[in-house]
Amino acid sequence: MNNHKIQSIHYLRGIAALMVVGFHFRAPLNALPYAPNLGNILFGSGAFGVDLFFIISGFIIAMSTERNSGILSFMSKRFFRIYPAFIFVFLIGSLTVYSNNSLSSLARSALLIHKDYNQVSPSFGYNILGPAWTLTYEIYFYSIFLISMSFSHKYRCVLASLLIALPMAAVQLWFNGSVSLSGDASAVMPSGLVMHDYLRFASSPMMIEFIVGMAFYGMWRNSKIQLQKHHAILVFSACSVVFLYLYLLNINAGFGLQGFGFWSVILVLGCLCYEKSKKISNSRVLIFLGDISFSLYISHYLVKDILNTYNPDFWFTSRGIETFAISISLTFISTLIIHYGIEKPFLAIGRKVDIAIKSRHLNAFKGSAL
Repeated sequence: MNNHKIQSIHYLRGIAALMVVGFHFRAPLNALPYAPNLGNILFGSGAFGVDLFFIISGFIIAMSTERNSGILSFMSKRFFRIYPAFIFVFLIGSLTVYSNNSLSSLARSALLIHKDYNQVSPSFGYNILGPAWTLTYEIYFYSIFLISMSFSHKYRCVLASLLIALPMAAVQLWFNGSVSLSGDASAVMPSGLVMHDYLRFASSPMMIEFIVGMAFYGMWRNSKIQLQKHHAILVFSACSVVFLYLYLLNINAGFGLQGFGFWSVILVLGCLCYEKSKKISNSRVLIFLGDISFSLYISHYLVKDILNTYNPDFWFTSRGIETFAISISLTFISTLIIHYGIEKPFLAIGRKVDIAIKSRHLNAFKGSAL
């Protein structure tokens, strides 16, 4: 495993993707005669993985930019991380199950613009490719982080936090009369208002979760406090119990820091406290799951839509563990094809582009010094 990765964060990324997949494929498990509603019990709260992803993203972006590699390098890495796999999956969907959508709707989703900003936040009508609605938040966060780095690399996280939190709070306060951290609390305003779509989106409290992730990294990097091993185990155990209690009982379920975001904070806090004081052993399964997490996340919904559209016999004639297992297996097969055929090759291209950018930057610096 890459030494620059924090093991628990990498593990959580894979778990987050798996929980979202379980959430979307849980229906067959609800039909078991001997365990009715099993799917909802196990995965009914699986959508919390979205909030966990956002916190992890804030953490990783803060960590990965510790060294100032420049704005172009940052843009290149983010582009090759997201777009090739997304566009590949989206093109397949556009040629098959999403082909009945208008060209303008397809173009809008391809550009990662939500369907309709008049609809309820934080999904705003989603993306044609289901979970891709969350990538809009990722891109917006990257854009704000990019602006922050261009002003000050040292204070990039502080500036990014201000550029996220102040507009969100100001727009909510102006239109709603109060500020809320609930995922559905974007400012309510007339649809014909100038910059309506942007204001609706920018006032979404979901963006605060990226700030939480950056704050976690700041504490991880700067904290000199290291718990004794038995204390770290105690904190991790307590956080795990609290998380499972919230998860299994669906307490305050819903997007945002008032719900799933709070669950995720508890989980991340416990894992980081544990890893800060005790080396986490390698797990091939969890490492691999973390590696393929993006391909798994971005492809699974298309698999589900294909099954719903083409109605293979096993999908509707039998419900239960077999149907769940087959659909998950098909999802992982698709994930592996995308991960090894698209994601990894383009990440390799991205690394070459990054090296070229850094080399050019270094040569320019040497030239100016002469």
